[in-house]
Amino acid sequence: MIKLQLIAKPAELTDEVKQQLTEKFKQDGSPVWKKPYIERALLEMTNSKCAYSEQLLNTKSSYMEIDHFKHKDKYKDLVVEWGNLLPSCKKCNTTKGNHDVVAEPIVNPLTDNPKDFLYVKAFKYYPKNQKGEITRDVLALNDREHFINPRSEMGFTVAENLENLFDLLKSTSTERQKRNCISKIKSVLESCRPKYEYSAVISTYILYEDETFKELETYLRDNNLWDSEFEEIKAILTEIAMPE
Repeated sequence: MIKLQLIAKPAELTDEVKQQLTEKFKQDGSPVWKKPYIERALLEMTNSKCAYSEQLLNTKSSYMEIDHFKHKDKYKDLVVEWGNLLPSCKKCNTTKGNHDVVAEPIVNPLTDNPKDFLYVKAFKYYPKNQKGEITRDVLALNDREHFINPRSEMGFTVAENLENLFDLLKSTSTERQKRNCISKIKSVLESCRPKYEYSAVISTYILYEDETFKELETYLRDNNLWDSEFEEIKAILTEIAMPE
């Protein structure tokens, strides 16, 4: 889970339209939030990821659902309130259900920084406080089949690719080969950026748990190969990582 920024609401969602949709929902319970312009904006806001698990949405295994952070059955006036709608995978949305986030608060990635409440170790989320504990449990963030297994597979793949490229870099003799290898290393690290799937967990593993990146950084600095682009990538990954 990473901190999200609320983007501007869709132009189509005027105050008049919002009122009409809200009244329609109150009258007959229609899924008035299922509008293409709402779905497009929400996917844009999260880079097509679940706001909670960071699972990639609208793929073969996970289609987008719209979660009402404050549940629509209890907070009817917020049924299409911009800022109360979050794109969610089915697992998170189903598990969260009608949980009352006012009575028992959970992390809202639009207003909270998740790393203040949760940390990651060995591809699992652990609470730093009560709000973190409720969040982990309400969203089933450590469901093995849905989340832990794919997160670990992805993390091990990134680490293995880094290790192989690091070995190749140390064995290269020409400047052209070194530049090519460094470019590939940067591409691998780029795959941990916030726009990619499970970025918080993968960044944590690469920066704080696997030893390859630490050794790689030392080698690059010692050989004057660490540059501003590496520095920028590391800063971005550090910002979203959730170490203990």
